Amino acid sequence: MPSDTAALPPQHHPQVVRRNFICHCLEGGLYMGGVAFLQPETVMPKMVEQLGGRSAIIAIMPALLPAAFAMAGLFVSPLVERLTKFKLWVMSFGLLQRLPYLITGLVLWFWKDAGPWLLPLVVLTPMVSGLIGGVGVVAWMEMVTRMVPERVRAAGWAVRYITQACIGMVAGAVIVQVLTHMPGQRGYALLHLITFSFLLLSWLSQAFMRELPIAHHYHHHVGTYWSYLRSLPGLLGEQPLLLKLIAVRFTGMGYLMVVSFLTLHALHITGRPAADVGIFVSIQYISTILGSMLAAWLGYHKGGKMLMILSRIICIALCGWASLTHSFGGFSVAFFILGFGQFLDKVGDLTLTAELCPPERRSTLQAILGFCNVWSLMLATSLGGLIYSLSGSFYLVACLAAVMSALSILILCGIPEPRGQR
Repeated sequence: MPSDTAALPPQHHPQVVRRNFICHCLEGGLYMGGVAFLQPETVMPKMVEQLGGRSAIIAIMPALLPAAFAMAGLFVSPLVERLTKFKLWVMSFGLLQRLPYLITGLVLWFWKDAGPWLLPLVVLTPMVSGLIGGVGVVAWMEMVTRMVPERVRAAGWAVRYITQACIGMVAGAVIVQVLTHMPGQRGYALLHLITFSFLLLSWLSQAFMRELPIAHHYHHHVGTYWSYLRSLPGLLGEQPLLLKLIAVRFTGMGYLMVVSFLTLHALHITGRPAADVGIFVSIQYISTILGSMLAAWLGYHKGGKMLMILSRIICIALCGWASLTHSFGGFSVAFFILGFGQFLDKVGDLTLTAELCPPERRSTLQAILGFCNVWSLMLATSLGGLIYSLSGSFYLVACLAAVMSALSILILCGIPEPRGQR
């Protein structure tokens, strides 16, 4: 008699699924682990402050890379919808998106006195990388959604974050040493070059993923590119749950509002040197492992909605704790809470989004959601930056973040868990 696996479609064969799952986890873990050496939430705000950046620039640093990623997706999604295979597209733009870190690292290393060019160069690197990456991210998300079965997607995101966390703990120690012994431009150059080396390994690991023909190819749009763009508002309007998800994402930006100034607030209150941001990075990634393990288990059994609600409860707790503590140990606990809750939110958001979008228009809908998320990221972080620049008070920013998180929970309660409904 033929085995059970012989009757499965090729893309569902256990060996193919296992191989793609492992490569998917390595690709994300190495990529995000590499970015940890230039941690947008911890290292970059302090770097920008030291280079003379204003509060508005400091505020948007954690949001800059994800916002740039999401910007281009909407405009390339009609091209992606026509694709039957995605790997070549993903690999090509994936390599291009990693090159800005190499270029910036080399420029900073060999250009001995970058002077006033240093700040714009550092700020533009994640922006340019994100914009190029955004051209490929819609195809990447569709490729991963097809390659990784629904029930193990939360576990896949969690394993990626655990891998990132293991690298991030090492990154924290490296950051301390680099910024202690090579402060300034040379230190930042080395961190950019280390980041690029991990991003290149990430790209190479993705090359081993196996893409097979799909059983069904959905492509509904016929007409000009402009008619496609005009159809998008109506398409989104037909998905009331996705409209609620957009509101959930905007009000759930409490972490980004707080974290932009948490590092500066902690170093100011405790009087510790800038190199100690590396300690915060390591602590944040230790908690990421625990948060990702819980996210994998809870996401597997309950889906993404429960993870997002829990993450917002933790954000409210973080805002309260960070406002009350005054010791370095207390702020270390705050960064532990931050890492734990932030990655519950990321795993939950990725899982819920993939399961809410109907598969026949998933590429386009995820691109629309990403484009809307750009404005959520920029508005929320800019609002936090405006409050901080006008008042100079971290406590007001934390209070606003807590209120928004509570509102996000209320909106989430109106979204039914999609797991098992289709």
